[in-house]
Amino acid sequence: MILKPETVGHGGFTVAREDGKVWLLGYALPGEVVEAEPRGRQGGVAVATTSHVIESSPERVRPECPHFGPGASQPAFLTQCGGCQWQHAAYAYELKLKRQVVEEAWSRAGLRLPPDTPVLGMDDPWRYRIRGEFEAIPTSDGLRFGFHRQRSHTVQPITTCPIHDERIEKALPAFAKAADELQVVGIQNLLLTVEPEGPGLLWRIRFKGREPSWARADYAKRVAELLPGQVLLDDALTLAFWGMTFRVRSDTFVQTNYQQMLRLYETALRMLAPAEGDRILDLYAGIGTISVAVARDAESVTAVEENPRAVQLGRLNARINSARVEYAPGLVEKVLRQVRIGRHNAAILDPPRAGCEPAALAEILRLGPDRLVYISCEPSTHARDLIGLVRGGYRVRRAAIVDMFPHTYHIESVALLERS
Repeated sequence: MILKPETVGHGGFTVAREDGKVWLLGYALPGEVVEAEPRGRQGGVAVATTSHVIESSPERVRPECPHFGPGASQPAFLTQCGGCQWQHAAYAYELKLKRQVVEEAWSRAGLRLPPDTPVLGMDDPWRYRIRGEFEAIPTSDGLRFGFHRQRSHTVQPITTCPIHDERIEKALPAFAKAADELQVVGIQNLLLTVEPEGPGLLWRIRFKGREPSWARADYAKRVAELLPGQVLLDDALTLAFWGMTFRVRSDTFVQTNYQQMLRLYETALRMLAPAEGDRILDLYAGIGTISVAVARDAESVTAVEENPRAVQLGRLNARINSARVEYAPGLVEKVLRQVRIGRHNAAILDPPRAGCEPAALAEILRLGPDRLVYISCEPSTHARDLIGLVRGGYRVRRAAIVDMFPHTYHIESVALLERS
């Protein structure tokens, strides 16, 4: 069938209409004319994939990665690698599409994205990921690592990944070769994190089922021999910026794009404008990178985090940086119930993709801090929570979109709200 995608949709799809039917269309750009093949349904909406481009958009480019695009031995809307969705779009155009996604999400929620909202992209949108998790695939040629195909449990072995730090890409064959030589079997996946400005390579292996008895030290030694110049770490690495130092472990969250993390934090702190006398809540605080940065200018920061390992590491990071940060462990909605009104005059929150629980939003509204900065990695839940805060007496003053994940459909945005 012939489809003409009109607009961009969420998830890396464009939206086309044919005979009154709505299609989610993969590997197309708005304004193109393409031949498409039906490929089932997603969320009740028909899905199709581009099989041939009849009229190409001037914004279409050749993908950088050989693993990007439909696979030959599977439904064509499943990519060989499920990591990227927009490598066929010129980067400046990709940023434009992402802004449209955010605008549409806000509009559906009953909000208007401020017209002056910037989209902060990267000068060089490649090799930006400092952390990657790779699935293990035993093959007749030995162990390989790769990614799940899009919407599939099948793993696609990879030879390159141009969105990961090159040190991570080069490390994969070393970890596979060492496993083959030492006959380490049952590996499920490998998580690698590199120090942005140091030689450290933090690694963690997970096994299928119970971890077998294996010569971990011998394995690490062999990998290190295969990676001269890299310092293998199995506990924690150091993340440093703005004169601060943080410890990061494999079992705690860290922003995978170091360069854009700095832009995101700069933007969020500029909106929050912490000053002497401010008592600030940092909700969903993680290991404390934002808390410690905010505490440099505020009177105090209360960091709320439910993950015990993140709390432990966050307290360590506060001590390392001599920061006025106190951790309150637990679910945000439960911790806030114990906080009295007027104790904090500002808050910053960075919840997971699902956004805030209704009970958490209710507690924020009860406490009523003068200003809120809300960071989100999901436009739909961001807009949903923002309209809840607006209906509760806040006004959106500013917003920004930060492209943390070039060539993927993921979008990070941040908004400043002030109490009306």
